[in-house]
Amino acid sequence: MSREGLVVRKTAIHRLLSVAIALIGLGASAILADECPAERALYGLETDEGPLEIGFLRSRNYASIASDLYLYLNTTQRTYWFTFSVSNGYSGMTLLPVTDPARSDAEPDGPRQLLDPANDDAGVQDAVRALRFYALDKDFTFWFEPPNEGEAAPTYVMIPEIGLALWYGADALTDDPAADRDPMPRGMFQRIACLDTIAPPAWP
Repeated sequence: MSREGLVVRKTAIHRLLSVAIALIGLGASAILADECPAERALYGLETDEGPLEIGFLRSRNYASIASDLYLYLNTTQRTYWFTFSVSNGYSGMTLLPVTDPARSDAEPDGPRQLLDPANDDAGVQDAVRALRFYALDKDFTFWFEPPNEGEAAPTYVMIPEIGLALWYGADALTDDPAADRDPMPRGMFQRIACLDTIAPPAWP
């Protein structure tokens, strides 16, 4: 092979290596994004009322038996806080509303639970049924358990019936005395960020 041919070949190889390295870098970024820990994941849903957000907050020890994370929902009116409950069989995951776990009155025993799922009152049971929670992978595989601190975050989350509770009984999901009808459509929240900075753990 001529000298000119060797130069052309080396140049082509260098270009191919550069492209390969760039592709590997992109792949690494994608992997890192997929491995965002749950406590750093932020989810968004655009609505006619404005953007809605869902995220998780760590607890110092535990938030519930099901998970060491709290879930928060930011609507256009206020922030709602929840713990996770998991039932046997096909009941799946349910959110239980609590007061703000990061507030000073949550020390040291944790936030106050606002709904008792064991209460047979029809209104309470309607609210509990509206708080079913779903987490999905990027291939839309459903999770059977809620996320925990340090675990990879789901790609999508849903609380499809919570709009009923927020519209007809928002005051049952918060201790805010001004709580009233809070519009929220059905929709799937998609992970939009992996936060660099997160809040300190909450009680307990």
